Amino acid sequence: MDLSIQVKQLGKKGRHIMPLLLHYNKCPETVRELIEETVKLMVSGFVEKLKAVKEGKLPESLSEEKITAMAEIGKIAFGDIWNEKEPDEEKAIAIALQAYADGIVRVFVNGQEAEYTEADAKLELKDKDEITFVRLAMLAGRMF
Repeated sequence: MDLSIQVKQLGKKGRHIMPLLLHYNKCPETVRELIEETVKLMVSGFVEKLKAVKEGKLPESLSEEKITAMAEIGKIAFGDIWNEKEPDEEKAIAIALQAYADGIVRVFVNGQEAEYTEADAKLELKDKDEITFVRLAMLAGRMF
């Protein structure tokens, strides 16, 4: 099953992130499974990229389309990796699930919020559905 994943962060005016098509071996049936499988795919992708960098392989060149898309969000990056430590997959999954439980991360399916109070609530997904994870930024400040 292929799902189009978008990760957006509130509070960054005018930011747009291009969708990323991820292939899931089986259809996630709950929000928990969706989060767990997405984290696993992202961690494995990062580890592969990290290994390529350690082997001295150069990152792919940027096309005109990619440069334009990155310029729209205000940052043109070449995919440099600054921290070469491999992530702990289980810890990353636990953090993502806790963020969802705490309401820091919201999940949208085809533009509609998946209002699930529990991560184990049933989720009905179809091939090519658009999933958006929104991380809510907690604003803090001081009063003068």
